[in-house]
Amino acid sequence: MHSIDKTDGHSLPILDTELLSAFVAVIENGGFTAAARQLHKTQSTISQRIRTLEERVGSPLVYRTSRQLSLTEDGEIFLVYARRLLQLQREAISALGHGDRDGVIRFGLPENYAEIWLPRLLDRFAQRHPRIRPHIHCRMSSELIEALEAGELDLALTVRHANHGNGDILAAESLVWAAHRDFDHDPQAALPLALFPDHCPYRQRALDSLTRQGRQWSLHYTSQSPTGLRMAVNQRDAVTVADRRTLPDDWRILGDTDGLPPLPPAELELHRSPSFQHPAGDDLIMLIRELLTSDTTIG
Repeated sequence: MHSIDKTDGHSLPILDTELLSAFVAVIENGGFTAAARQLHKTQSTISQRIRTLEERVGSPLVYRTSRQLSLTEDGEIFLVYARRLLQLQREAISALGHGDRDGVIRFGLPENYAEIWLPRLLDRFAQRHPRIRPHIHCRMSSELIEALEAGELDLALTVRHANHGNGDILAAESLVWAAHRDFDHDPQAALPLALFPDHCPYRQRALDSLTRQGRQWSLHYTSQSPTGLRMAVNQRDAVTVADRRTLPDDWRILGDTDGLPPLPPAELELHRSPSFQHPAGDDLIMLIRELLTSDTTIG
């Protein structure tokens, strides 16, 4: 190890929370630019914090190139401890009896999942932390990730996209083709679809599956809201993709007998801002995990 300038008087480096949060944010976001957005800092500030941290611990933690960032062997080891140190800080604050202090937790999730179990989540959380006010943001998964990186959210539950995903996977949701029970369609004609807009992982799964099958399709309705899609499907002339356990009573599942391919499950993941230190956050995460584990159908 190299010599260390800033110590606690016992030849040990001082690991400031800002340095640890910057390091975790860089790794979890895959780069300095996204980490800077998430922590509301400039990219140069984040880079300086990583350099300072490396100087403090006396070892390089990340490899930097113009196109790629990766952990060194020491970085792999230190990441585990950095996360634990941040966690211990939250636990220490909570142990001093400040867990129920006033505050706001900004939580984002897709609207369809909010409709399923958000009331139960908020009821249970309010019983434990009555003075904390969760601010709920319902958006598409890609928008939630952007909001988290921009520092607008503390936690975000999203559907993992095929091209990227760095959150903590909590569950897998079974997806099905669905239509109104009175829907009638010629299997030789193009399949009429009602889907979310571009960048929706449900939409991508649907179109990819139909393309692989060689099935012709036609997009009849597009809506950012599950309510809008339900209204379209209830017109009895369109098919959508939905979570198996959330189908309305007057809908039916379509499958092999209808000439439709199976759909891969959707992975649900939780993203946490490294700068989010509220002691009640761990309780909220635990409740989210419990509800998903008990309610989600694994596909």
